[in-house]
Amino acid sequence: MTNNNDVRLALYSDNWEYETGNKVQLRREAQRITTTEYTLDMRGSIFCPECCAPVFRSPHDRDVDSAGRRAFFAHSPSYTPECSLRVRRTEGRTFLNEELARQAIDDDELVVVSSFLTERPHTDGDDQREYEGDHVEDINGELTEVAIGRHNGESFNLPSRITTVRGMCRNFDQNYFKYYTLPGRNNAVQLRDLLVNVATITETDSSPKLYYGVVTSSFNCGSTPQNIRQTMFNYPRNEEYVDFCLKVTDQESSEHGITDSSQGRIVIMYGTVEESGIGLCIRNIGWGEFAVLPQQYEYLLVE
Repeated sequence: MTNNNDVRLALYSDNWEYETGNKVQLRREAQRITTTEYTLDMRGSIFCPECCAPVFRSPHDRDVDSAGRRAFFAHSPSYTPECSLRVRRTEGRTFLNEELARQAIDDDELVVVSSFLTERPHTDGDDQREYEGDHVEDINGELTEVAIGRHNGESFNLPSRITTVRGMCRNFDQNYFKYYTLPGRNNAVQLRDLLVNVATITETDSSPKLYYGVVTSSFNCGSTPQNIRQTMFNYPRNEEYVDFCLKVTDQESSEHGITDSSQGRIVIMYGTVEESGIGLCIRNIGWGEFAVLPQQYEYLLVE
């Protein structure tokens, strides 16, 4: 169903035309703006972050409309390209043939993830400080067979990546609208639809997924960096479980920027959900399977 409020940001460029412009160039070079950053002079020069069709801010010159709803971006009725921000794709994106799927990869619209990096990239003088090494965390993987064909789930052999959650969090406002196939999955789904708020989880799940949570507290359960650091998330107590946490060593947590003072930050994790006493947790995950979301992107996950 259509939901204009899903267009949380727009691409602004005063020298780009939808009919003739290069979409890859627009996505890479345009200014990303929210409804609160919109100014009147941007009218007619803002575009959808997914399909690149023109969008407009409603209302144009006020923060709320006559019904009291907050301003939002909506697609121009003059153009009707296929776009999940106009009509939600319930089962992800499919492709007519392998050539179009490869083109989507080349255009930075599709990412095939074969696995997440499990070991920390080596840097000279390794210690417990937050990792600040080179941002070369995407490694070309092997060709991977993925059933994302439009006809009867046809499979294509596509270039894949070995990546990190940290890499997804970098330029998160761009990656948020990209389509990803995760390890062992055969559907291409936008990152925004892959992310699951831990506050909504009420049972264990042995199938790995991308989760996120807002930190309420974080503490080292022992006295050394090798002890587990337990990071608690905002979680509504229910009949079955009382809390939800991430369990990773204090050293690895610190390398990812998770400390005693991380309250309010958002952590994104790829893993399975297990019981932990009378609560739920994610644990036994690799170095590249969790990260702290940069604060400038938190608005995309927090209402």
